[in-house]
Amino acid sequence: MDLGLGGRVAIVIGGGRGIGAAAALALAREGAHVAPLSRTAGEVENVGAGARALGVKAVPIACDAADRAALDAAFARVEQELGPPTLLILCASAHFAPRKLHMIDDAEIKQLLALDVESQVAACKRALPGMIEARFGRIVAVGSMAARFGVPGGTLYGAGKAFLEGLVRGLALDYTRRGVTANAISTGFIDTERLRKRTAGDPAALDRLVNGTAARRLPSPDELGNLIAFLCSPHAAAITGAVIDFTAGAHLNNLW
Repeated sequence: MDLGLGGRVAIVIGGGRGIGAAAALALAREGAHVAPLSRTAGEVENVGAGARALGVKAVPIACDAADRAALDAAFARVEQELGPPTLLILCASAHFAPRKLHMIDDAEIKQLLALDVESQVAACKRALPGMIEARFGRIVAVGSMAARFGVPGGTLYGAGKAFLEGLVRGLALDYTRRGVTANAISTGFIDTERLRKRTAGDPAALDRLVNGTAARRLPSPDELGNLIAFLCSPHAAAITGAVIDFTAGAHLNNLW
């Protein structure tokens, strides 16, 4: 199926590796020009090279999305080099070491909220005027089933993901009539390099995650990237304000 994304411009925040990289490359395969953003220059350069190899333009940008001035500058550069972005993919998420809330200092709380909440709002606010003018826009936020079920030692992480679900619902009500849809994807455990490293010393932990899914396997980043590309397409115009479970059925169980 041709997703009708040829020539569109996409910004992928958190696009240096894992899910974000897979999303950027899935969009590139559909003909969209991509701008992956990440704090690590080498990672986004690799994704940019992969996108160019698929025949599209790419502007990889090393950028801390939590820095509002840096984020504004990144948008300005994309607009100058590729054109106004009408596809916005929100994949960034702060790393956290599982701890109960009373053990987390205020600086760490502020840092997590700056990336998981404030930067998401800033990116949407920056992208929306161009989408409204084009009468076409797609905002896709990668969330987590932690928003629904919580996660031990991850109170703020779960709260941040719940915020994303509320964000896309509000955006859908305000902007869908102008051609702009907004959706979230509630993910379970994805078979990323990061997850493999985290469970490398404990094969039983990985087995528990796999056995907690209805499919008895973990979804791949590429599968998620393909779903994101579809949600960005004109074919998905009627999908808005949705929170889509992408867990291989893990959301049917209480994994925690």
